Amino acid sequence: MVSALFFIGIIVLVISVITGFLTGTFFGLIVALLSGIVSGMILFALSHILNNQESILFKLHQIEEMHKKQMKQEKKTCPNCNYEYETKLSSCPYCGRRD
Repeated sequence: MVSALFFIGIIVLVISVITGFLTGTFFGLIVALLSGIVSGMILFALSHILNNQESILFKLHQIEEMHKKQMKQEKKTCPNCNYEYETKLSSCPYCGRRD
C-alpha cells in the first residue's frame, strides 16, 4: 500500500506536467502544476504516515510476543494462603508451605 501511494503520487505529478503543457496557456500550466504538486505531496505524506504506522505496529507486535513469552511462566496457588507463585519454586514464598 505504501509503495502504491508513492507511485501514484509520481504518476499524478507526471500527468499534471503533461496536462499543463497540453493546455497551451501559461495560466493552465501553472494551475495544472500546482494541483499536481499539492496532490503529489498529499499522496507522499500518506505514504510516509502509513510506513511509520506499519513500523510502529511491527514493533508493538514484537513487544507483545516478548511479553507473552515472559508471561508463559506457569503459576500455582498455595492451598494454605492462596498466594500465586511460580511452579519452579518448591515452597510458597509467602507462607513457606511446601508442596
